[in-house]
Amino acid sequence: MYEPIIEALRRGAHDEAVASARDAVAHAPQDAQAHRWLAAALAAGGEQAAALDSMARALALAPDDADLHLLHAGLLLGAGAPGAAGQALDRSTVLDPNQLTAYVLQAQLAFGRNDLSEVERLQRLAARIAPDHPWVRMIEGVLALRRGRVEDAQSVLATAAEQAPDDPQLRYALGFAYMAGGHHAFAEQALRGVVEKVPGATGLRALIAELLRRQGRIDEALEEIAPLLGDATKVTPALQRLGGELHLASGRFDLGLPLLQAAFEAVPTDRRTLSALIAAWRQTGHAEAARTTLDAA
Repeated sequence: MYEPIIEALRRGAHDEAVASARDAVAHAPQDAQAHRWLAAALAAGGEQAAALDSMARALALAPDDADLHLLHAGLLLGAGAPGAAGQALDRSTVLDPNQLTAYVLQAQLAFGRNDLSEVERLQRLAARIAPDHPWVRMIEGVLALRRGRVEDAQSVLATAAEQAPDDPQLRYALGFAYMAGGHHAFAEQALRGVVEKVPGATGLRALIAELLRRQGRIDEALEEIAPLLGDATKVTPALQRLGGELHLASGRFDLGLPLLQAAFEAVPTDRRTLSALIAAWRQTGHAEAARTTLDAA
């Protein structure tokens, strides 16, 4: 009954999945799982509000289903409601104390609140269920990183990444652990693994470019962010500043100047941008342009 929905979701055919799920609900309106799959199909198509409505119907039919509360939490997180998501996760673990994913999500929410004691408590609970699970190790590693134990974090997260080499969250955490330890090349490779798995994570390219700069690989850093600088939908003042700084570092002051001017016009209070822009003006001899720009700001 649900296989056509699941198969459509696997293929990314969201409209087809929604249609199949609506048929399932029409044939079995009292089936909580039919409403659950309709919620999943709607969420996959970006219809968050409708997905939450369908999940509410599923929960009304099966209020003691721990998995439904876990899925509800995921939808609430996607809708930007972490407080409500936390309540749904609490309900899930009350109904089923072995809900590993619920503990992992609760720990991530606790990280967001900077409640490290709560993270540690949740990590211990998760470790009772699956002590060697890569997600449990991820929580342990990130907790060590947040508490300044950088080498411990690197060790734990590297082990977890070996267990689950295709998990982008693990590679992301490992990249930041390597950054904290000054291992820029290792951090670069870890974050490249994230971009490979999640091509939409374009914001990481700027971070990769910064890591390349720290390694003295200026031209490669510029190549990394060139597609973003040329895309009006993705370029930001911070990215323009980075591009300008990279051009300055390579001696191409005339190429860096327009980027820095654009970044300064967008955010004139950014001292790092202003510092780089002053350096570019000095090198290019644009004293009059400097006075005009600063007077206007």
